[in-house]
Amino acid sequence: MTAVDPRSVERAVAHAALSVPGVAGLQPGLGRSLADAAHAAHAAHAAHAQHAPAAAAPGPGAGVRARYARDSGVWHVEVRCVLTEGRRALDTARAVRARARAAVNRQAPGGCVVAVTITRIVGNVRGRARTG
Repeated sequence: MTAVDPRSVERAVAHAALSVPGVAGLQPGLGRSLADAAHAAHAAHAAHAQHAPAAAAPGPGAGVRARYARDSGVWHVEVRCVLTEGRRALDTARAVRARARAAVNRQAPGGCVVAVTITRIVGNVRGRARTG
């Protein structure tokens, strides 16, 4: 049994994945996206009723899902990445997996299995569309 909160593992893995060159961001899964949208709609409705602004940003581990398997004592982590073009997706995915494993081991030493999914590749994020 582990006393480590899966959300803290998710946040650590998200931070590690975002530090990899070529990772533009993390993409939440459909379930998390729907939950975030429902929460944002509820918060916006409540804010409107109180005349206050609503915050609708996804959580810090939005593109990461972590689960601890008690029977095997192993963490199962899924990371959904959006990459920038210009780098090999395979190399970037391997780097994300290595950093994610290291992050999990810092949070909860033991075994972990990390699956990295590249959801899309986007154009140059730093040099956004230039006008003129």
